[in-house]
Amino acid sequence: MKNIFLLSCAAPLAAGLLLASSSCQKDATEAPGAVAPTAVLAWNQAGTVAVTRLTNPATGFFVLPHIEARVYAIENLAMYDALNNIQQKNTPYALQGPLVPAAAPDAAVAAAAHDALVAVLPDEKAYVDSLYLATLAKIGDGDAKAQGVALGQAAAKAVLAKRAGDGADAAQTPFPIGPNPGDYQYTPPFDGPPFNGYYALAGWKDVKPFVLTAGNQFRPGPPPALTSDAYTADFNEVKAVGGATSATRTADQAASAQFWLDNSPLVWFRVARAALAAKPADAYATVRLLAQLEMAETDSYIAMCDAKYAYKRWRPITAIRQAAADGNPNTAPDAAWLPFAFPNPPDADYPSGHGSAGGAATAVLQSYFGTDAVAFAITSNAGKTRSYTSFSQAAAENSLSRLYAGYHFRTSTMQGQAMGAQVGAFVAANALK
Repeated sequence: MKNIFLLSCAAPLAAGLLLASSSCQKDATEAPGAVAPTAVLAWNQAGTVAVTRLTNPATGFFVLPHIEARVYAIENLAMYDALNNIQQKNTPYALQGPLVPAAAPDAAVAAAAHDALVAVLPDEKAYVDSLYLATLAKIGDGDAKAQGVALGQAAAKAVLAKRAGDGADAAQTPFPIGPNPGDYQYTPPFDGPPFNGYYALAGWKDVKPFVLTAGNQFRPGPPPALTSDAYTADFNEVKAVGGATSATRTADQAASAQFWLDNSPLVWFRVARAALAAKPADAYATVRLLAQLEMAETDSYIAMCDAKYAYKRWRPITAIRQAAADGNPNTAPDAAWLPFAFPNPPDADYPSGHGSAGGAATAVLQSYFGTDAVAFAITSNAGKTRSYTSFSQAAAENSLSRLYAGYHFRTSTMQGQAMGAQVGAFVAANALK
């Protein structure tokens, strides 16, 4: 696998997983003849477990969120196309028929997810194979099962072919480090051994979007000038509230910063599954939402990387340590300042990727549920649980958590969220209609 690992603060997810056939587990609210979402949700979770199993806390390597979102998008699109070629309820993504109405839905879902995951996560083949065999064993043998397996394999093949050569494997490219105040500089520990100047996936800006017309489609305007009042306010706020030894950060702000450290594609899947538990839907609607969600997440990272490359803005740690050179008399340097959740990700400040991913996910969820006011609770990798009364409440906390962690200026988090919301709304309106 190429370009998928990054030092991170996230903790590994528990690998336990139950896979069941929807033929033996139906929702009480399910309409006659509908397909229960059990297999879709189980394989959606299997994808997150497969990604997390690649985590190696001993060496500090984790899957980059950019890559994680693309993995999830491919897997869930494969399941979507498999089901949609049993009954065509929505626009296909890659597989354009013919319909196989007698195919067993669970077999189609399992084969599609299995083949997609093995292709994009070959190191997890043994794990995915074991889940696949366990799933098929729960489905009665016969023509329906065989047709379902063949259909799922065809769906995965079509989706993988459509994404082949999209630029993801060539996205680890050099990033230009500028000499001027405000320009991005490598941040600790990525500025020294063993990294010796590492910037994550600068070339992700050139990856082919799933739905956007171009990576710069919703590029925000530039960040505040270093001598502006807006920059001064941003600077002094993150210096005070985001530092490792902050005396002004509240206990709840600290808890929020730690809670939202998990990769966004995983967290927003948790939100979607929690919302679907409260407002269940059949397999077709469920997989459409999950596929849209991760297409929006992936495209938000492409848009984020485009904007980061365009503006090349320094991170707060650099800004605070080098404030004597910024030309602003109202910003005081602190050569020893560190972010609360050290280290910050190795890419530019503006705009926030976390904010962008949260804004994109929220727009898709709002569109699907037809409301923002859905209550849910989610639990982090570290076992902490937080509750929300709306998607936008979670998105706002997600964005500001990066300020409290010391990773981003407030403007970066808000502009990231706003850009992500545009991406998510575009995906919801134009994908899998």
